[in-house]
Amino acid sequence: MKYLYCLLLLPAGLMAQENKPVTPVISSDYQRLIHTDGIVPSRHSTYHTLQVKNMAPANTPLRKLAVRRDELVMRQQYPTTLYIKGVYSATMELKTVNRQPALQTQFVQGRSGAWQGPETNELFSYGPALHSLEFDGSAYTWDINGKLVPAGTGNGHNAIAYMNSIFHTGSRFSQSFDLQSRLMQQHNNIMELNLHLGHSNENTVIRDNNNYHKELSATAIARIKWLRIAGTIQYTDDAFSNTNRNGFLNQVYRQSILTPVSFDNAQGYTLGAGQRSYSLLADNPGFLLHNPSHYANATSRRMNLVLERNSYKKVKYTLSQLFDRHTSNSGEGYQPGSSSFPSGKPLYRNATDKLYQLKGEAYRNIPYGVYSLNGDITARYIFTNVSTGIQYLPNEQYYRYARSQHELSLSYNTSYALDRWFFSLGLEDKVYVSNTATRKDFLLPAVKATVRLSEFGDGWSGSINTLYTQVNTELPLSGSLADISLLRYKVSEAGKYLPAEEIAGFDQLAPIHHTDWTGSLVVNKSRWLGFTGTLFLKQVTDDQLPIFEKNNFQLVNVANHQTKGIDLELWLFQIAPQDKRLQTSHTLSFYAYRNKVTSVLSSAEPVPMAGFSDVHTAVVAGQPMGVIMGSTWERDARGNRVIGADGFPLVAKNTAIIGNPHPDFIVKWNNTVHWWKLDLYVNVEWKKGGDRWNGTRAALDYYGRSQGSAQDRNVNGYIFPGVLTNGAPNHTPVSFYDPKLPLETNRWVRYGEAGVAADYIERADQLRLNTLKLSFRQPFRQGIRQLTLSAYVNNLVLWTPYKGVDPEQRLFDQTNSIGLDYFNLPATKTYGINASIQF
Repeated sequence: MKYLYCLLLLPAGLMAQENKPVTPVISSDYQRLIHTDGIVPSRHSTYHTLQVKNMAPANTPLRKLAVRRDELVMRQQYPTTLYIKGVYSATMELKTVNRQPALQTQFVQGRSGAWQGPETNELFSYGPALHSLEFDGSAYTWDINGKLVPAGTGNGHNAIAYMNSIFHTGSRFSQSFDLQSRLMQQHNNIMELNLHLGHSNENTVIRDNNNYHKELSATAIARIKWLRIAGTIQYTDDAFSNTNRNGFLNQVYRQSILTPVSFDNAQGYTLGAGQRSYSLLADNPGFLLHNPSHYANATSRRMNLVLERNSYKKVKYTLSQLFDRHTSNSGEGYQPGSSSFPSGKPLYRNATDKLYQLKGEAYRNIPYGVYSLNGDITARYIFTNVSTGIQYLPNEQYYRYARSQHELSLSYNTSYALDRWFFSLGLEDKVYVSNTATRKDFLLPAVKATVRLSEFGDGWSGSINTLYTQVNTELPLSGSLADISLLRYKVSEAGKYLPAEEIAGFDQLAPIHHTDWTGSLVVNKSRWLGFTGTLFLKQVTDDQLPIFEKNNFQLVNVANHQTKGIDLELWLFQIAPQDKRLQTSHTLSFYAYRNKVTSVLSSAEPVPMAGFSDVHTAVVAGQPMGVIMGSTWERDARGNRVIGADGFPLVAKNTAIIGNPHPDFIVKWNNTVHWWKLDLYVNVEWKKGGDRWNGTRAALDYYGRSQGSAQDRNVNGYIFPGVLTNGAPNHTPVSFYDPKLPLETNRWVRYGEAGVAADYIERADQLRLNTLKLSFRQPFRQGIRQLTLSAYVNNLVLWTPYKGVDPEQRLFDQTNSIGLDYFNLPATKTYGINASIQF
């Protein structure tokens, strides 16, 4: 029916249409709104065509729409997104000391077969056997149990072997918090803010010795049109109960293990107004550690500002400035009553290091217009101004050092890819100018070349790389060289060592020139098997060392030396075929090098590097850098040891080279196993060769505290192999220790506290399990992104024929002292757990 109605109305609808032009309806309000933009023409105007600039995609929100000249400008409304993520990490560690030298617990303080108590000031432990003594129960100032008397004449309480260790289980708790926030627009960072907070508190393995560390850093990055701005502020603060710059903690350790087994340091370290120790010529470790004027504090403030502009006329510019200020103050003296300084020796050191660095860089990519041919050029300029001020009190010694240096470099790199081949070549020249150097170098070239084949054979790829560089350096002004003053003292005078004298200056020296060449071959198979072999040659000319000259320590250009070696690495990455969740990776590396001093520039040769006046490392022409020099046995032309009239060997008049601290080779094995959410990491290291002077054993022998002296002190009728001064074979029997003879004539005391250094050279081969770590990772979908729990052990196992502490420990923490051991502190074994939360 409805279709019938429409059909009936159709004639009326057609008659209602009027055939005439349509007149536009334009109001004054409409004209006012569109007048400024001029997009819609008026009734009497002609149409005008506009060019659209930055055409926005359909359905895109617009931030602005405007007509400028003949262009329609469209500004898109990009969404702004804020991303925030962070990490909180907490670590708890327990530390125990690793291996220590073997001490005897059988014999007490004294000599000539008699016990001599602390009131006698006896230093030696050549007294009677401990089991032959007992306490008498009397009121005795030095021991709450009384004096020691022969068994059967006292109160029946057997003598006690006091251990006197200064070590206990140490602990360290550290926390860190990192917060990263990014403001992004169209997948670009427009602003970024990073914050880092850290704190640690360590109760070291040495009793009554604590360390604290605090740090704060903030980084802000912003993009303003074509400019990228990045700024960083960093603050660190460290506090230590004791400084070891003067070997203080080594001195504490020395006093603890030299204490006779019959004296208990733990019963108190003061006696009346003075010190309680087993001798006025020795110290109680507790007395040394409880010195309020012995401390170390350090504070560092650093600011960095980076400005970067991209693609200005196809050139990228970077300009950065760095400000750094580091202050440290320490108390390094001894309080009244100490054995080396009975009247006390106050010493305070204050140091301030300042650094300003300006770095500018311009980078431009070079389009050759040829497919697969690329190039770039970089110009870099670095200006560095550093200054150091050091003050010693109360002796009012002041030292001021300053240096300004300019480094300019221009580098060009080009690469070409052709099918499976890739070739690259880099050329660079550097300029080095410094106001403390006597020579300005304007030609310090560097060349780098690579040839790579991406595929050959069955999934194999490989490359050949070579690098040649020349670089100038100088010793940093902030690195104190005062420890060189230890060379003024003999081993027996180590307790008097106080580094209170710096070098005269860093001026008027040729810069240290380094010429390095490396060549390597890299072969890979399908990313699961790889091999890298590297040969290297390093030559150093005008190396610098401080020496004692003109009544003070002068820094001089001392020697030229070279190092050549080989570095091999084989790695395997394997995914278990039956379980895709199981992955393993293994890396085996072999490293060996040989070092040689090619010439000595100093007038005095050999040149001592570190250690004592009678035992030290040195620079000797034709020998490895840092060979060990010390006393040795007198020998005839055939190499036979010369024996004196009393039957004991004679000591040579002059010192000689007695050891080489450098290893023959080093092998490392790293292993990682990943299964499900677990990761297991194991690191093993084998170091073959290298010598160490065991001065600790020499001193323990001298004072009768070593296990070796306890085992051999009853040796009688021993004949030392060798010849007499007339060349005849030696047949004179001797006793190592005869209580009826003066103590100075026994096997160990007769040669002094350092012994005959050559007799205490030991091999430093070592096999160690460095790290064992197990980690568990649990990811989450909301809130917390991942939780990681780890448990690890560092320095777990150490095997070495060396009879001292860890052979990698250094003498008084000095840089050039590797190979010397005189009461070096034991290394620590660390058990740790870590929890890390990412959100």
